[in-house]
Amino acid sequence: MMKIERTPVPECLQENYKQWGHEYATKSRKNSTYRFQWKQWKGKAVDVLIKPDMVRMTKNHCSYCDSYPLGIAAQQTIDHFRPKKQFPFLTYVWHNLFLACNVCQNSKQDRYDKKMLKPDTVSFKFETYFVINYKTGCIEVNPGSSSKNQERARLTIETFGLNKFGRPHSRLREYQKYQDLCQKGYCLDDFSYRFFM
Repeated sequence: MMKIERTPVPECLQENYKQWGHEYATKSRKNSTYRFQWKQWKGKAVDVLIKPDMVRMTKNHCSYCDSYPLGIAAQQTIDHFRPKKQFPFLTYVWHNLFLACNVCQNSKQDRYDKKMLKPDTVSFKFETYFVINYKTGCIEVNPGSSSKNQERARLTIETFGLNKFGRPHSRLREYQKYQDLCQKGYCLDDFSYRFFM
């Protein structure tokens, strides 16, 4: 998980997030089987409109596991950090939306705990919460951090499945590739798992 600097709120959300959130809350409350669909703005679906901003913000990396490039390495999705079923009024709030891979999205599902780490938090630093095990490829809880921060790290690792689905092995492979190619002019953003390098 890399720190993310939020870009300004896209125009379509800035103008409509309250109304659209209210509409979704009303429809989902009245009909428990109501299926979410992104609103349209000027003839285009909102998710299509905001994805370019999200791609720029994350450099097309998953906001949680940092896999890259999304759309090739894994499917590109938009995650509602606070799930829309529990927090319908936040469905279109910019700071609640994150570009994510389908693996993190499927692992998280509709889970939320206020202790989960959010990569756009101003004070977020990877090393405060996590350490890397270069033998196994696993992300581990920083043993030197406070018990509160350790709990948050553990919860985040589990929620997003950061050490499941072959990810530790993928990190080791990516690290080796980085070692081989960094001398050839490649930059860190060209690789998955930048926090691992």
